[in-house]
Amino acid sequence: MAPFFRLGESSVSQWRSSARHCPAPWAELEADSVILTVPSDSVCSLDDPTPLLSLWNRITKGVAKLAATAPRFPRQERIVADVQISAGWMHSGYPIMIHLKSVKEIADLQHMKEAGMWGPIHEMGHNQQRELWDIRPHTTEATCNLWSVYIHEEVLGIPRHKAHEELRPHTRKNRIKDYVRKGATLEHWHVWTALETYLQLQEGFGWKPYMQLFSDYQEMSGTGLDNKGKMNLWAERFSLQVKRNLAPFFRAWGWPIEEPLAAKLAALPAWEENPMSSYA
Repeated sequence: MAPFFRLGESSVSQWRSSARHCPAPWAELEADSVILTVPSDSVCSLDDPTPLLSLWNRITKGVAKLAATAPRFPRQERIVADVQISAGWMHSGYPIMIHLKSVKEIADLQHMKEAGMWGPIHEMGHNQQRELWDIRPHTTEATCNLWSVYIHEEVLGIPRHKAHEELRPHTRKNRIKDYVRKGATLEHWHVWTALETYLQLQEGFGWKPYMQLFSDYQEMSGTGLDNKGKMNLWAERFSLQVKRNLAPFFRAWGWPIEEPLAAKLAALPAWEENPMSSYA
């Protein structure tokens, strides 16, 4: 028998008296949309898993809200901690895998609320990425972090500059300066630099345009677009959503905005607060 607790069904008194003391080396804690598989000794001192799993319910609902999907996942995510995993420090997929040293990021309530859990949410973000708007390889390790930022700020109450050191204001500013200095070419547009493009849009217009666009993209069939086509489609959709001409903004980032689209978007009001103007 393994330690097991299912939120809303398992008895807390039974967990305290017997379930958490079961001899199997791995335990499972189950919330509505996620199942955690962790070493038993990491949760055997937990008197009541309810607060932890309730937080996980808020997290997964937040993930779904940003992705514009149903609040309860159609299939529960699994996050499994193990001695050896197939790639990296953590990886996405089914299940999401993490090393044992990271168990506190998914099963230690105090640590999660105080220090955050960037890595696990980063991997959940990977599972939300979609071919139609993921500009590979540039944004593969970038747009997944939109979920990390959103969950830390909207659920955990941890601002982005504290959630990850790469998002400290001076670090961000220097990164953009360096990118522009190198010519603002897509050769250098990846990971944190690519994330900046999306963060500037979020800081200018909030999260709602993202939710609407992610919803709209779900209604599209496969377009067979290359990266240039994807960039132009995203620039058009985002501009129309916020009713601003974002062509100059995206061009400042080195996006290959085509002339017909630029002419179409020129009919919209200019984005006077374009943050890239200060780097010109």
